[in-house]
Amino acid sequence: MEDVVFNDEGFDEGIEESNFPVAPDPYDCTLQITVPWGEANGIKRLYSPMLEGLDPTFQFISISERGDVDSTLLSYRDEDKQKHDDAFVRCQAISIVLFLYETFGRLSAIDVQKHLHFAPWNFHHRVELPKDVKPRITAHQDFYQTFPGLPLWSICPVHYGNEHLRFHIFARNFIEMRSFYEILTGKKPSGGSAGFCFFTLYSQSGFDVQLSLKHLPQIIPIPSRSIRLKMKIKDINVILPHLTDSPVHREEALWTVKDPDGNELILEESESSPHRRKTGRLLSNTSLETSDYETASIDTESLAGSMNLSPQGTLNSSFHDRFTLL
Repeated sequence: MEDVVFNDEGFDEGIEESNFPVAPDPYDCTLQITVPWGEANGIKRLYSPMLEGLDPTFQFISISERGDVDSTLLSYRDEDKQKHDDAFVRCQAISIVLFLYETFGRLSAIDVQKHLHFAPWNFHHRVELPKDVKPRITAHQDFYQTFPGLPLWSICPVHYGNEHLRFHIFARNFIEMRSFYEILTGKKPSGGSAGFCFFTLYSQSGFDVQLSLKHLPQIIPIPSRSIRLKMKIKDINVILPHLTDSPVHREEALWTVKDPDGNELILEESESSPHRRKTGRLLSNTSLETSDYETASIDTESLAGSMNLSPQGTLNSSFHDRFTLL
C-alpha cells in the first residue's frame, strides 16, 4: 500500500536571495551520521551516486564509525501508539532532500533517482500536490529508506535557479521548532504555507544549503540515535534559555543539545572557521535564475494536508516492521 500525503512539501515559493545573507562557511550546518564499525565505506558507496555532484567528499553529510552505535529509533509516545498504523506514517525525523537540475547528464535528477529503485532502497511515502490545485501541475516528492535509523532520501528536479541540499525535519511541534531554529540560525524562515518553512543557511550561484521544517498530522516523526545535525554557533549562551534539557558538554567547544521535538544536535561554539576547499559543483560560477522551483506560482494556501492511501501503491504494508523500535 502506497502512502501519499497531499501537501506542498518541497515545492516552494520563490526565494528572494537578498533575504538570506551569505554565510562565510558553507559547512556551518552539516549532517553527522554514525554507523557501527566497518559499515562507513558501504554507506558511502550507497550514498555516492546521489552526492557526486554536490558533496563528493562527504563534507556536508559526514559518515563516521563507532563501536556502540544504537541505530534504533526512540520509542513512540503514548498518544502515538493509539494511532492506527494504516492512517499514519512513522519515519525518522531527519531526511535528506536533493533538488537537482532535471537535465545534467548522469548528475541530473532523473538519472540520480534511478538509484533509488534498487535494493537496499525501499519506497516509504509520497508528498504530492492535490488534483484541484490551479494551475494544475503534476508534482510529487517520493521518500525512500534503506536501514533502520538512517535518514530518508528524496530527489527532486529543478528546471532553473539553484540546486539545493536540504536537511529536512518532519516536525511535531512546528511553532516551537520554527522559533528554536530561527534563534539557532539567526535567520528568518521562508515559506508561506501553514506548517512548512525553510532556512537558507548558505547560498552561492548555483547552490544552496537549506534546513526545512514540515508538519503533517499524518506523519509521526521519530528521533534517531544515529543522525544529528551539527551547527556552528558563536555563543552557546544564546540558545541556553530555549532548551528544555540541559546541554551536555562533550569536549572543548562541542555541546549536545535537543530541539523541542527531542532531536539531538551537536553545537560547535566557534567564530567563522578557516576557509575550506570547495569541491564539485560548489565551485560553479554560472549565472542562473534565482527562482526556486517551477511550481513557484502555485497558491500554496490552497493545498490540502490529507492522507491518501492508494490501493495501487508499491509499498509493502508491513514496512513499519522494518523499523527497530524500543
